[in-house]
Amino acid sequence: MKKRQIWLVAAIAWAVAIFIATHSPSSTGGNTQFLIKKLLGLSSEEAALINVVFRKLVHLGAFGLLAVLLFNSFEKRKFLLAWMITTLYAATDELHQSFVPDRTASIWDVGLDSLGALIALGLIKMLNQRSYKQS
Repeated sequence: MKKRQIWLVAAIAWAVAIFIATHSPSSTGGNTQFLIKKLLGLSSEEAALINVVFRKLVHLGAFGLLAVLLFNSFEKRKFLLAWMITTLYAATDELHQSFVPDRTASIWDVGLDSLGALIALGLIKMLNQRSYKQS
């Protein structure tokens, strides 16, 4: 199996993991807020704030990682393809969430997921340019 194929299998596996996580009613905002409140012994207001920040960071990270895995699986137009496919997957994932009880779909989350992909891909590009200049 070629290196690029391994990256593609990893990307597909990660996309499946995202699907499973978003399909689970236990991954709702209310459930994570409850856990944060109980585990950290916070007030409802404090837990709500941390919950929002935590959940948005998860969006950035999860879709950033998907973009990196996709980026490494392509040979040409890597940046554009990885970003476009990640954003498309984010949109389909939000659509999927609209059918899951106690979950909601948000265009803002698609934008956040797309931003996570752009940040991750931008970091790759920056690191690649830096290593190219050093060699």
